[in-house]
Amino acid sequence: MNTNIFRILIPVVTFTLFGIVACKKNNLVIDKEVIPPSTVKFNRALATDTVSTYYINSTNDPFKLAVGLTTVSDKDRTIQFTYTSNRAVKGVQYNAPTSLVIPAGKALDTLVVTGLFAGYPTANRIDTVIITISGGDVEPSSYNGKHRLILRKYCSVSLPAMLGNYVNTNEYSSTGAFSYGPYNTVVKNLVIGANGTSATGQISNIYDDGWNDINATFDWTNPAAFKVTIPLQATGRAYTGGGTHVRSSTAATAINTFSSCDNTISISIDIVNPTTGTVVTSNYRLILRR
Repeated sequence: MNTNIFRILIPVVTFTLFGIVACKKNNLVIDKEVIPPSTVKFNRALATDTVSTYYINSTNDPFKLAVGLTTVSDKDRTIQFTYTSNRAVKGVQYNAPTSLVIPAGKALDTLVVTGLFAGYPTANRIDTVIITISGGDVEPSSYNGKHRLILRKYCSVSLPAMLGNYVNTNEYSSTGAFSYGPYNTVVKNLVIGANGTSATGQISNIYDDGWNDINATFDWTNPAAFKVTIPLQATGRAYTGGGTHVRSSTAATAINTFSSCDNTISISIDIVNPTTGTVVTSNYRLILRR
């Protein structure tokens, strides 16, 4: 008998059996359904939306933040939250629950934070509260388990309150250095626009040098960015041998805003040579105060 045949067949059979076993093992791994653990997170339109600004008004309208589970359960699930802030105090600046229950069969619910208007006596106060999903029946998401909420007072605009004298008007250079003042300016002839969230009027004695009344638009459409706009117009004064125009500055550091709560108007202006278009003075800031 030729034993060489057995020498050849034995390794082949062994390799074949090993291959069958290996395939079975691989099939077991491939066919096995892997179910990731359920987690809970803040649901945002974009994953990068980790910060919100909450403008607290006199009716204490709440801020709502969606909380979502990655899987649905046949049992109620409790989600716990913690709140940290350097200054804002729960019960004084805001109220919020330490937990909420997402009912069985649901994967989404809402965390409600209520700002307290009385806790913000001025528009200048701004607080930050870090909201963290801290525990409960479901593991918090490692990438979407925190949200930074900025709390500040919403200042309702009152045109009558904005009219009149601003006796403490001061001027500053583009670098913020004090330049001139104080002196008196006057806001007058405010007329509300058709949209109900803007008004046009004039400001008298800007620059304290005999300028024309300067036309300006006050816009509060965006509660996060009250805006003052001065369109390009003649000042009525001539400097360096020619007339001058003025407009709102569009420099990156320009501040053009107002607050009827704090009775302040901040305007950054450019003084322009109308003949050449040259900016004679850029980003010159005026702050009007009562």
